[in-house]
Amino acid sequence: MRPLETRYALALLELSRNEQALTKGAALLQEAPDLWRALNSPCVSREEKDRVLCRLFEGTAEGEMLPFFRLLSGRERMELLPAIVKEYHRLKLEEEGGAQGVFRCARRPLPEDLARLEEGLKRRRGLSRVELQVELDPELLGGFVLQLQGVTYDKSVRGMLQALRRRLKERD
Repeated sequence: MRPLETRYALALLELSRNEQALTKGAALLQEAPDLWRALNSPCVSREEKDRVLCRLFEGTAEGEMLPFFRLLSGRERMELLPAIVKEYHRLKLEEEGGAQGVFRCARRPLPEDLARLEEGLKRRRGLSRVELQVELDPELLGGFVLQLQGVTYDKSVRGMLQALRRRLKERD
């Protein structure tokens, strides 16, 4: 069974392709901490939350997302919105032939190196677009670990040392 965020994101993807309206609307709801707390609070009535949402999005470009935000609010699922936005983006990217990956490295890579890596991955994997999330991990000592579409490429110094250790133990 798919997580709830994925089910909501899939349903929304069938209804709307306007990712910008979703992300702007979600940002608007989350940027005011008091509003976000109220929308997630069981102490605030559903009717009041609904009135606030309607007033907030009335006449805006993000208004097309209003029925979705009202659905989340009515079902007390507003706290899932950040995860739904991420999942919606991932699903839309996959649908367009792209992929997201995680690039862990000991030092921040230069933008041109990252761009070359993304281009190489696009050619090698036949993707239209690659988005890499960079995570710094000093324990790698050097090199990188890349995770993309369920495949892990470990080109780190730490990974190489562990592989060497395994090979030396196998010789004994």
